[in-house]
Amino acid sequence: MSRGRTFVAAIALLLTAGCGFADAEATSDGSERPRSSTPPSGAPDAIKRYVKSLNDRDVNALLDVGDAPDKPWSRKQADKIIRAKGGKGLTIMKAPIRYERMGDYMGRAALTASTSAGSPLRETVDLIYEKSHWHVVLFEWPSGKETSKS
Repeated sequence: MSRGRTFVAAIALLLTAGCGFADAEATSDGSERPRSSTPPSGAPDAIKRYVKSLNDRDVNALLDVGDAPDKPWSRKQADKIIRAKGGKGLTIMKAPIRYERMGDYMGRAALTASTSAGSPLRETVDLIYEKSHWHVVLFEWPSGKETSKS
């Protein structure tokens, strides 16, 4: 498991263990309404875009589905992912998603796909809903010290 995914998993566990969320959200007039228990649509599409970017060996599409900036550090990580998983002619067989709500929605898909050679691929794909869209958690973001280098 990558450090980025480990970090997301650790945060999720901490939030689950000790920090709940309110069952209501404030409206513009200050009153409260129950939060929706239905996750926003689009998570399956993010999984499809992820698989398509792998099949196409498309670094830009992978950056997009991972909501990562086009920077040298993210391109390096995208290249590594493409080299390891790309160009295999993946076909999604199933990808059930389990959703959780901790402020923003999060999801975890149990992706099962087959390659063009017929061999199976199984991968857990983490998703998060931010900025009004779902994206796949793929990238390890650099620390503040590293981002200050130009």
